[in-house]
Amino acid sequence: MPEKEAKPQPVYIIERIPAGGAHGVNEHEARTEGIPTPDNLRVFAELGRGGMGRIHPATDRNLLRHVALKRLDKELAKENFYKGGFIAEAQVTGQLEHPNIVPVHELSVSPDGVPYFTMKLIRGIDLHRWMADRKRPPGSTERLQEGLEIFLKVCDALAYAHHRGVIHRDIKPENIMVADFGQVYLMDWGLARLIGRASGCAAMDAEGPVGTAAYMAPEQARGNVMSLDERADVFGMGAVLYELVSGYTPYGDTYDAEEALRRAAKAEIIPIDTACEGIGVSKRIRNIVERAVAARPEDRYQSILELQKDVRSFLRGGLHLPRQLFQPGQIIIREGDVGDKAYMIVSGKCRAYRTTETGEQETLSTMGAGDVFGEMALLLEEPRAASVDAIDRVTVLVLEKKMLQDGLGADGWTGALVRALAQRFRDLEHMVRQSGMKRHTDAPRSS
Repeated sequence: MPEKEAKPQPVYIIERIPAGGAHGVNEHEARTEGIPTPDNLRVFAELGRGGMGRIHPATDRNLLRHVALKRLDKELAKENFYKGGFIAEAQVTGQLEHPNIVPVHELSVSPDGVPYFTMKLIRGIDLHRWMADRKRPPGSTERLQEGLEIFLKVCDALAYAHHRGVIHRDIKPENIMVADFGQVYLMDWGLARLIGRASGCAAMDAEGPVGTAAYMAPEQARGNVMSLDERADVFGMGAVLYELVSGYTPYGDTYDAEEALRRAAKAEIIPIDTACEGIGVSKRIRNIVERAVAARPEDRYQSILELQKDVRSFLRGGLHLPRQLFQPGQIIIREGDVGDKAYMIVSGKCRAYRTTETGEQETLSTMGAGDVFGEMALLLEEPRAASVDAIDRVTVLVLEKKMLQDGLGADGWTGALVRALAQRFRDLEHMVRQSGMKRHTDAPRSS
């Protein structure tokens, strides 16, 4: 009998932990440095900070491993509202055990009343810095292909959290970490909330807009806390995808937090087609972005899994390849040249032709959207058998030989088989051409 699908286990805010925690503390260091220092940890200078917490690298002397220690700011630790929210963040994150969510090791409170928890230390950069690299400009293959692979891993993390009844509420590139060896983590669950129910934690249940306005869903910006569901995170992921594709954020650039929040609340979303002007980006991925950042929740993807499915299909379909525009009459490939690129027509029409012995152009075919030409150059080191020019304005996807070799495995049996088939096809084409030329030569001529 087929196994029943496992029901999601809801996340709970379990209990308040006593001051003092579970470890002895070096009180002199705690007084002078202002940070918790359990006996088993060697804590180093501050690495970074967020709205309420501060991050320190540390060494666990017992397990001989590097960890990150996150602590609440000392002044905020005096307020039960912030203290409870910080502890809730640790408990929620600790229950979300997933490869793309950073694992929490322990949670405690110092004798000074400062809560802290330790977690895996991530070495890498956040997605904001990743996208800022000049080697990955908007529209480039590197940015789209590698960026969408990162995006899909974040979708995995969110889908699991939603399955457990938790929404993140602060999706943004700065909260997505890309580690040194390809690992991807969705970080900072400090604004997470249980879907459709109160948690008993004042900070998690507080009314009003929370998050980062540039990536915030309109309903989230309006402060409709109890009505928020998975679709708010869908918008957040859509906003990240918007920036990945275009280089801009959905509400436009502004350094004024109040103005950004106003734009979000009024759903003043700049159309993705406008943001992508001058960038060769597929209409299909723009359609995905447009749906993901729809102003009304009912018009968006209804789940992260739906969004992930369409993005994965786009990525596997190779439609992230670089694009090139040709004007009417412009030659795209020339007969006799040795090339290393093939082309797929996205829009417009092309003409394939050969030049006869008398210098006339013999039209072989007219091609439109979806047609591919020049593919033999990817497999065989032979001159082009025909020329192709643009009839009107033509946009093409460009596939280079290296891309195909990487996909097939140049030295593997798949690549060898494809090359052998291509060579047989080319030999057959030569035979047909030679036969046609012979018939033309032997044809009787009138005197």
